[in-house]
Amino acid sequence: MKIVLVALNAKYVHSNLAVYDLEAYFKKHNPQVDCELEVCEYTINHNLDLILQALYKQKADVYAFSCYIWNIKEVLTLTHELKKLLPESLIWLGGPEASYGADKYLKENKELEGIMVGEGEATFAKLMKIWVKLGIDGLASENRKKDPYEKINGIVYRKDNGGITENKGTERIDLDDIPFVYKDLSKFENRIIYYETSRGCPFSCSYCLSSIDKAVRFRSFEIVRKELDSFLERKVPQVKFIDRTFNCNKIHAREIWRYISEHDNGVTNFHFEVAADLIEDEDIDIFKNMREGLIQLEIGLQSTNIQTIEAIRRKMDIGSVKDTLLKIRNLGNIHQHLDLIAGLPYEGFESFRKSFNDAMEMKPNQLQLGFLKVLKGSYMGEMTEEYDIKHSDVQPFEVLSTKWIDYDEIMVLKNIEEMVEVYYNSDQFEYTLPYVTSFFKSQFDFYKELGDYYEKKNLFGIGFKRENRYITLIKFMEKKIDDAEKHNGKSKSFKMITHSINKNVSIEFDYDLFIELLTFDYYLRENAKSRPMWLKSKSIYSKDKTTHIESMSDETYNFIMSLGEVYIEIDDETGEKEKSNHHGEYVLAEFNYNKRSRLSHNAAVKFYKK
Repeated sequence: MKIVLVALNAKYVHSNLAVYDLEAYFKKHNPQVDCELEVCEYTINHNLDLILQALYKQKADVYAFSCYIWNIKEVLTLTHELKKLLPESLIWLGGPEASYGADKYLKENKELEGIMVGEGEATFAKLMKIWVKLGIDGLASENRKKDPYEKINGIVYRKDNGGITENKGTERIDLDDIPFVYKDLSKFENRIIYYETSRGCPFSCSYCLSSIDKAVRFRSFEIVRKELDSFLERKVPQVKFIDRTFNCNKIHAREIWRYISEHDNGVTNFHFEVAADLIEDEDIDIFKNMREGLIQLEIGLQSTNIQTIEAIRRKMDIGSVKDTLLKIRNLGNIHQHLDLIAGLPYEGFESFRKSFNDAMEMKPNQLQLGFLKVLKGSYMGEMTEEYDIKHSDVQPFEVLSTKWIDYDEIMVLKNIEEMVEVYYNSDQFEYTLPYVTSFFKSQFDFYKELGDYYEKKNLFGIGFKRENRYITLIKFMEKKIDDAEKHNGKSKSFKMITHSINKNVSIEFDYDLFIELLTFDYYLRENAKSRPMWLKSKSIYSKDKTTHIESMSDETYNFIMSLGEVYIEIDDETGEKEKSNHHGEYVLAEFNYNKRSRLSHNAAVKFYKK
């Protein structure tokens, strides 16, 4: 008997923990069962014909597909074609996307034998025993003496008469009972390691499926500690915890945070999804002693509209969240990723503008602007009529419009999303953006106008070289300057755009400062072989291939230092930050590309008086 577990991931660097859990759980609890069980992983970007060919060559008796919002379309295409080629083979689905509306999937896709609903480890193990015991011939409907599936919990399946039956739900398993799947890391080389220490979520967010299972369970710390040791000893680059709200149990979270801090190997990065309003001073005390880049935190803000937060069944003190995120930001050693969701109830365009600006004030390292996905089984899915939510009927079932926001506005937000990704989240404009955005009414307005410029110039969808992103920003600002001069009736000058910073102060835009900041940002990231195209001077200062020296005005230096976040090189002998003389008309900045920030990947910098 041959059974194949199939995963279609979103990207090559991803791996599917679920199918490896199913495999490991079955082998642990059924060592005596003689069968061939194999895991096959692909991505949705692979040619489907080639995936079909590979699966066909397996000639498996059973194919079990892991289904998510991002792959269900491709999975159903494959199952339909596979059944034509191997009509005797059984095809099963599992995973969150197939679990909700399982009977509908079975009615619409006649090639499917059944669907595993909910937690799959125990269910899959029982199905495996049935499949192996009866064999493919014994499982054929014409040869069955009785229903082989009637006593297996957690499945929806097709009966011999063509009817569809849903058995009662599966019982929750003990997480300590799931074997560690990463004893052999060879198959996960150059891929993200996903790791789970809890299941369930105590919160009730209406857009999320995790809220359905509120019975939060944890893997015991003694087991977790040994598994963390395995990652640390082998210097795994990144471990991504998939716990839905990692710090919902403060004791559990702190035990793990303390352990990885005390046993840091200098290499491994750990990613956690957390609730910022649950982070307390005790957690901050743990964080402050961590190596730069040891952990990164993903925080689901979603909105700062109180009515929206209540409608999506969340409880959050926005002021407290902001204070916490700024405290962590000021530590300077932890990457923070903040999420916003457009298309939520009561969140119109102007409301989202405020949520966006509020989020930017929290100074995240990255701001993820996402769009509501209307998931089957979620409370939001039940409220589509009341909220007048229109969404795509195909994956990822993304919002098109609601009672509060129309599709024209959604398209504008799509442009802003792209601009934030390119300019803010890339960390390639770290010192330019604070200066440039201060000349717009808000951060939101800057990214909106930049997106409008990209759209007008037909720049979306073009594969830009990094340098061209800088040039495009220059052209955008030159256009703003030109428009301002025409409006004010001034003669053409690069220093005439003005914007009121507050009710009493108005300043001129300094084009030379802008160019120097842009150049500083460029060399922070780029060990360039040639001068960027926007610089008139083609002279270059360098010691060797690992460093670059650039001159700048004292004004530019002062602006950079006023932000307080430049990665100044640490002296190897003293362990202290290098001191620099920087009084005078010009300052030299030396970029060391052998020493980079673990958070932004920017080069270390020393400053000298010229």
